[in-house]
Amino acid sequence: MHMTTSPTLTLRAPQADDADRCATIFFDAFESIATRHNLPIEPGSREFTAFKMKQMLGAEGIFGLIAEREGQVVGSAFVDERDAIAGIGPVIVDPGHQDGGVGQALMQTLLAREHERAVPGIRLVQTAYHYRSLALYAKLGFVIREPLSVMQGPVPDYTVPGIGVRPAATDDVEACAELCTRVHGHDRSQELLGAIAAGSAAVAEGPSGICAYATGFGYGWHAVGVTDQAMAALIASAESFMGLGIIVPSRNTWLMRWCLNHGLRIVQQSTLMTIGLYNEPAGAYLPSIAY
Repeated sequence: MHMTTSPTLTLRAPQADDADRCATIFFDAFESIATRHNLPIEPGSREFTAFKMKQMLGAEGIFGLIAEREGQVVGSAFVDERDAIAGIGPVIVDPGHQDGGVGQALMQTLLAREHERAVPGIRLVQTAYHYRSLALYAKLGFVIREPLSVMQGPVPDYTVPGIGVRPAATDDVEACAELCTRVHGHDRSQELLGAIAAGSAAVAEGPSGICAYATGFGYGWHAVGVTDQAMAALIASAESFMGLGIIVPSRNTWLMRWCLNHGLRIVQQSTLMTIGLYNEPAGAYLPSIAY
């Protein structure tokens, strides 16, 4: 893919040798906005952005775009196309080239691709204090669906009678897909399969079978449960919460209060935004950084 969007801005497909430059921009972009607001830097470290960028560039089902201006890489954007809902992120622009139309060009091109693919829905999680990105996504057609609280702290010492938690296996995928469809109206089976292969996924089981699952515990993973109690049992099984923390829907009063009462603290506010298919969740859930 090669597309010139202006005399000086070009969008193209990523190459393996883009990883280092994109990883640097990834960290610098988030560091710049977080420092201005005296808030935690979302990626956490340059080592993480290097790992994540190489992972995304080499992953099947992740589509990427590179933005170049006068031969220099100034931004990138990715969309997870593994399941029915397309999850956009991260969209990153070099701090020295922000407010120059780079982010808008990247987003418009990704949205055009997903509309051409006729996906039922497109989603992203936006950092709430970043007002410019909120305005851009709203102008591009995204609807605000859910305020989110990123939470970090010690893993709660908590058990739910009758509910046990174990590592997820491939045999669990069908039941987890049914659970996700029951709660959200769509499944995320390919994402779950990837997490099972990576060894990060877990399921909670009650008397009637699987009542919750998680692809992992932290910023890059999602979880779905029949009830808040099942979700709490799943969260309490984690070894730790990776990255900035778990993302909790702020309107879920019971789960928010449970987290706060068990020592977790709110470290950031985010916003779930969508285009297309969206059902009000019929259960408990934790979104990932994508959706």
